[in-house]
Amino acid sequence: MITAVLIAMVPAMVLLMLHLAIGPFGHVRFLHWHLRWKTMPVWLQRILLLLATGILLAGASHLLGIWQQPPPLPDR
Repeated sequence: MITAVLIAMVPAMVLLMLHLAIGPFGHVRFLHWHLRWKTMPVWLQRILLLLATGILLAGASHLLGIWQQPPPLPDR
């Protein structure tokens, strides 16, 4: 489950970068992807952005050790 969340962080970040037109999606060569994103229905954009934000928050909190830490090793 945790590995799936961490792997899902990559497309979630790509989606946010596409929405904000930052990183490679702000370059002239890829700006048409951002413009195509803006032509999608707003309700679909919002659902996808909400899902992407949730995935990024879940992954970041796990990486910071706030969520689902592995149990401590037993003392020997």
